[in-house]
Amino acid sequence: MRLALDCRYVRERPSGIGAYVQALVDRLPALAPAARFDLWVDPRARRPISRAPNVSEHVVNAPANGLFTLLCPTRLADFADVDALHAPFNILGRGVPCPTVVTIHDLMWITAPALAEGFSPITPLKAGFYRDGIVRALRRASRLIAISNATADAIRRLCPDATERVRVIPHGVEARFRPVTDQELLRASLRARFGIRRPYFLVVGQNTPSKNHAAIVDGFAVAGASLDCELVLLQRLYQNSRLAKRARKLRVAERVRSLPSASPDDVVALLQGAAALIQFSRFEGFGLPALEAMACGTPVIASDVPALIEVLGGAALHVPLRTEALASALLRVAQSETLRSELSARGLARSRGYSWDRSAELHLEVYREAAEAKRS
Repeated sequence: MRLALDCRYVRERPSGIGAYVQALVDRLPALAPAARFDLWVDPRARRPISRAPNVSEHVVNAPANGLFTLLCPTRLADFADVDALHAPFNILGRGVPCPTVVTIHDLMWITAPALAEGFSPITPLKAGFYRDGIVRALRRASRLIAISNATADAIRRLCPDATERVRVIPHGVEARFRPVTDQELLRASLRARFGIRRPYFLVVGQNTPSKNHAAIVDGFAVAGASLDCELVLLQRLYQNSRLAKRARKLRVAERVRSLPSASPDDVVALLQGAAALIQFSRFEGFGLPALEAMACGTPVIASDVPALIEVLGGAALHVPLRTEALASALLRVAQSETLRSELSARGLARSRGYSWDRSAELHLEVYREAAEAKRS
């Protein structure tokens, strides 16, 4: 069996989809040693992205979410003898000549496009691009992988004809996300590496409207000076942004710290050291940072959107999407060691149910389903 996997989200900068694809690349070749894996890689990726003997890498000099991917994917790579193509980032291009598996993370670009990147003059054009690719995937992909039941339900509502082709495969957690064994050493490392000297709440991810970081700053400000903590934002493009201006206007800028980038080990340390991770999303397909935080034994404060309730399974402190509710939750977690311990224990137990190894096995089953469906 020859399988093509579009790995162009594995790049020089981290992303949730990139982590998902890399997790599969790290496991699939060993699970199917007789199969051949053709990996489409971005020229900016640190290569090789796999050293497995049954892997070949093909550099694609076109962006993952670009017109070539959508309009003429057959010009990107050789499809001869490919038994199935896995497109792992929502969209399917036109005229792919082999069975296809498409991962649908969410349907935000169709149902709430302004939450994806904010509204601008080009938002309608982008929404049209993604709608074309997503709708084609829903209608024509041999199999669809939904990363949560919440996403699968959204697919079925939008495209009932896709129901029989949907398979729910949750993400997993890498082994490096685990509780810290030496708290003093961790605190010393955070002081030396980032200048962090007091308790902090952590926010991880791109500052898009769906992630709701502005509301987190608002809630942090409402909690007030009685919240003797910092707010640490691990995200790009904070300085001179609207979010930074908002923090200054609310007079909390001196307690809001932005880290534009961090190594994988630094991300783990930041999660391990946080009083809690905040994932106050307005729209979510899964919520991987929250799951990784729980695997580190770190409490999670999360919004009450369906995917987060499903994935976190009662192990997080869920709050409605209101500033006052978030402020109250921050104060509760900061002031109660008992609550932090309870959330930590529940989160650790919940995270053990998620495995990248199992996820990769299920992906391989879906690839075989897609290939067999074509033959039959």
